[in-house]
Amino acid sequence: MQRFFSAVLFAVLSASASSAQSVSLDSAGVRQWREDLAFLRKEAPARHANLFHAMSRVQFDSALNSIDTRLPTLARHQVVVELQKLAALIGDGHTNVGPWRDSLIAFHTLPVALYWFSDGIIVRAADSAHASLLGARVVAINGTPVDSVAARLRPLVSHDNEMGVRAFTPFFMVMPEILQATGIVPDMRRIPFTLESAGRRRDVVLESARLFPMLTGDIDRSWLNPPGWVDARDGKPSALWLSDPMNFYWYKYLPESRTLYAQINTIQQKRTDSLGVFIARAIASADSAHAERFVLDLRLNGGGDGYFNRSILLPLIKSQYDVRGRFYVITGRRTWSAAQMLVTEIQKYTNATFVGEPTASKGNAFGDSYRIVLPNSKVTFRVSTLWWQYLDPRDKRDMIEPAIKSALSFQDYANGRDPVLQSAVTATGQARAASN
Repeated sequence: MQRFFSAVLFAVLSASASSAQSVSLDSAGVRQWREDLAFLRKEAPARHANLFHAMSRVQFDSALNSIDTRLPTLARHQVVVELQKLAALIGDGHTNVGPWRDSLIAFHTLPVALYWFSDGIIVRAADSAHASLLGARVVAINGTPVDSVAARLRPLVSHDNEMGVRAFTPFFMVMPEILQATGIVPDMRRIPFTLESAGRRRDVVLESARLFPMLTGDIDRSWLNPPGWVDARDGKPSALWLSDPMNFYWYKYLPESRTLYAQINTIQQKRTDSLGVFIARAIASADSAHAERFVLDLRLNGGGDGYFNRSILLPLIKSQYDVRGRFYVITGRRTWSAAQMLVTEIQKYTNATFVGEPTASKGNAFGDSYRIVLPNSKVTFRVSTLWWQYLDPRDKRDMIEPAIKSALSFQDYANGRDPVLQSAVTATGQARAASN
């Protein structure tokens, strides 16, 4: 019965989100949200490992009081956005309110998917009716320059460092509820965009297409498109790193560069193939092929269970590839949580060369979210429950910086090129020189 009720509630929210949510709360709604805020005021400090590590108790209470006072003037989606701001203010990525992962929030998406490439925030996928927008760079939303839009969205992004902001800002740019609640647009039903492609600008009005796809789990699912959508890379060779994103882990030998490429997309184990067995098999395959280098790709890895990291790390340390110039680790803006722990351990105990973008977290960080489900709205407010210290407490670095920096441009993406992997397989001389 509970499952049936949840399904009915979700259907009602889905059907009415873009219209009913623009109406201010009635007296019953205000009362219920006030009960939720009172519950959060008690539960958040009790559940978080240290809720006041980046803000004071006075700031926390003041933020809650501000939301409470304004409830009669707010619509449901605006309250949710205020909770996003509150979670982000706490100051760690595992403390968050996630409209990209909480189906009961039921925020919508415009008919485009954006990505923050090295050359701008660009339409990488769209529904078939908007295929002509593929490759267009976002210049402005409702006349607000894209940099200013990103600045307005920044307070909503729970993150450990700037890579988290870079990862999640494009998601929020296509959620009408967030654009309206932050004052970027007045009307959730019609969102004006200014786009640029081939040196020419054009104005388009986009309307809500569907619910935002749920990006649940530890693998970066954002590269998967809804049915019927088109992608800028359609019809092109698939870049290896995006060829099998939902596979927990896999490897392939690349004879042209004599490279064993292994991708681990989550720190979880397959039922029939443990991580330790997988890594041992990958190393054995590299040995039998007389590989010159071993590349471990963690770009799509958003974490999992850090206790499995030992079974990945030890075989690599014992292998012949733990030599400068033979072992490369690719990281990116979604390398986070338990994957960050693995990267930190690899940095401490191996001779790996890091390639790509910085990681989305740091060696010492909060983690292990607890789900506080608000009793009336059922919105989930996650809080970090543990402090993980993998580095010296004086190490204040916000991220693991790669020795060889390489980022993805839109043209790389659209043509199936992977400049990051290319940097790794051609970097042997550079890496060895850097170690001398």
